[in-house]
Amino acid sequence: MHPRERTTTRRRFLLASGGAVAALSGADALLRAAEALAGEPMGPGGIPLARRSHPVTLPLYGDNEPIASGKSPEKGPLQVFNWAEYINPKVVRQFERDHGVQVTVTTFENEEEALAKLTSGQAGFDVWFATVEYLSRAVAGKLVQPLDHHYLPNLKNVWASLESPFYDVGSRYSVPYTVYTTGITWRTDKLGAKGPAALANPYDIFWHAPSKWTGKVAIIDDEREALGLALLHRHVTDLNTEAPSVVQRAGADLSQLTKSVHVKTNQTDYTDVANGATWLSQAWSGDMATAWQYLPKGVPASVLGYWRPPRGAVVGSDMITVLRGAKNPVLAHAFLDYVLDPKKGLENFSWLGYMPPLKAIDPEAVVARGYIPKNLATTVVRESDFVHGLSLLPLTTQGQTLWQDTWSTFKAG
Repeated sequence: MHPRERTTTRRRFLLASGGAVAALSGADALLRAAEALAGEPMGPGGIPLARRSHPVTLPLYGDNEPIASGKSPEKGPLQVFNWAEYINPKVVRQFERDHGVQVTVTTFENEEEALAKLTSGQAGFDVWFATVEYLSRAVAGKLVQPLDHHYLPNLKNVWASLESPFYDVGSRYSVPYTVYTTGITWRTDKLGAKGPAALANPYDIFWHAPSKWTGKVAIIDDEREALGLALLHRHVTDLNTEAPSVVQRAGADLSQLTKSVHVKTNQTDYTDVANGATWLSQAWSGDMATAWQYLPKGVPASVLGYWRPPRGAVVGSDMITVLRGAKNPVLAHAFLDYVLDPKKGLENFSWLGYMPPLKAIDPEAVVARGYIPKNLATTVVRESDFVHGLSLLPLTTQGQTLWQDTWSTFKAG
């Protein structure tokens, strides 16, 4: 399974599991009271919702302190909890060899499964691959432990914007793992070389699709991503809006695509566009960076296109954390630090397709060395893309319900 081909998407899980997470840190009524007092939207545990304009320093708790400095790594085995196929097995084997330990990678296909294991108290994992959407919830629920930066010298290799990210100022609980954009992919032999770029607003291409594209158009099966596409079609750049009229109009716009071209919802764009089942699709850059590998024999990579705006693209980032109660916390820190090494990061990227935000990785060199075909150079993510990008971020409980209900209405037809 491809790392982002999930039965339950990350964001849909967060909406469905909000009650379970709130139970870890307090009831909804308390959250609403905290919002009223602070004058800003709050997440579980009274932690403000992170925004680029309002960075959040995640709280420290007296009963969940970082490990002491100066300790030697444990002998393992290191227990890693990760999305399916979301790390190069070769990098894991290299860590085992370099540290003389065994690493056991346990995978999950959706965060519902992950949460159930993490909250059971019986999982025994040391390292967990998390998301921006869920980090503050995990902190409020004390599922993850604060990091000791003495064990993370390679954190200096990370882009400045993610060395101390707006969602975790000071990287108290996480280190960045990958970055990606959400854009548009198409078959150049069907839609032409320019594709969406030929339009004044490239996002309009879905609504301009002619009838002959019926059944060949797809959007990501994820309410935040898909509704976000409809917002951008309307030139709305607040992708975290909780205005009912705006979100519901986006849902109506998606329903229009169902009527006009029988739009598909899936997360298999990287194979569907490659094999010709889809001609136009919303897509993640990391998927399309490796999509050429799925082309039928003899079909050139040039039939694939990927567009996202040069400024103001939808960008996301994933992260790695050390779980509270880890049996191998020092070794876990060593693993996080290992992934932040430029050589290991490039090795991981060569297999995964999702870029690590490391200063030493030269975007031009990635293309020049053949990691990515020249025609898919737009899948490369630069720090400027992240700094000037738009992000899909956690919502209030009411906002989550609004987006979920709107998405459910669209899916129901």
